[in-house]
Amino acid sequence: MKGQKLWKKLKCYLLENQQYQPDIGEVQIFKKEIKDDILIYHVEDVIIKQSNKQLQPDKSQLNQANDNDIDNTGAFYWPSEIILTKYLLSDLDRIKNYNIIELGAGRSGFCGLALAKKGFNVTLTDGNQSIIKELQENVNLNEINIKVDVLKWKSGDPYENTCAIISDCFFFENYHDDLLEMIKRFCLVIGAAPSRGGSLERFINKCQSQNIECKQLNIFYDTKIILFNKSN
Repeated sequence: MKGQKLWKKLKCYLLENQQYQPDIGEVQIFKKEIKDDILIYHVEDVIIKQSNKQLQPDKSQLNQANDNDIDNTGAFYWPSEIILTKYLLSDLDRIKNYNIIELGAGRSGFCGLALAKKGFNVTLTDGNQSIIKELQENVNLNEINIKVDVLKWKSGDPYENTCAIISDCFFFENYHDDLLEMIKRFCLVIGAAPSRGGSLERFINKCQSQNIECKQLNIFYDTKIILFNKSN
């Protein structure tokens, strides 16, 4: 219930221009501007540009994309991005020796951008070709030189010395097998998501059945921070 209230408050702030300051230190929005139908907001040292309409998930759009074998959740803004970012920034020693790949970065790539501004070698990825251009625009807006790639989840060669980060990408369970194969390719993966009807827990169970260690690092309201790590 607390998590639902937080998401509602964040949505009101983002969409309705309310002067709302979240009441927890882990989530803080500093500044935003609205020009025509475009929202520019500043969190930490990151600038993100999105249409107001992109902040309101439409079930028909999500389902249509799902039927076309493309996870379209990255077309929208999800508050768990902020929570994951705030957590990682509070524990940079955990990832300080790794390159970073953000999986399912969506239009914003917020978490990867925040880490890039802290000096990490970051690549932003998403499997949806239609939103890559806007993701690149947000990179350019932040005046930072990092790589943006289309990346479909699948098995393949391991990524050396690389940590993957992922935010709220566990809802469509028909992608769980592909995501599990991706996780196996990294040294470690840190993800954040609410339960969403038990989809997160079912993904964790599937990982554990494949000898992937899943450790809850923290929880903010209903969003869990999970460390995925291949068992030796």
